[in-house]
Amino acid sequence: MKAGKKLRLLYVLWLIEVVLLVFAAAEKQQYAFYTILRWVSFVILACSAAASFSMRRLLWVAIFASLAILFNPIFVFQLDRNTWILADWIAIGAMVVAAFVFRKTARTESDQRQ
Repeated sequence: MKAGKKLRLLYVLWLIEVVLLVFAAAEKQQYAFYTILRWVSFVILACSAAASFSMRRLLWVAIFASLAILFNPIFVFQLDRNTWILADWIAIGAMVVAAFVFRKTARTESDQRQ
């Protein structure tokens, strides 16, 4: 997959993830929502780590892999609600910052090719 298409796919996945995490952090949801959120978050964050690896952005690999481990649905971390809200906002912040960083470096790379 070309870098531009991969980046657009990541942006769509990150947008979905951010909406879900804001919804989770904003108010108390049913337990089933958080279970689905773990699975969706794990998949999106693991894909983000893999895409970062293929783009040779090792710092982002570590960030997304760490978040994927935190949100993994198999070996669940038992944290209190306030800690999960903080984790949600940290994940949101990471995706927003990554979107700007990846976009800036993608533009720089495309300018260098021309």
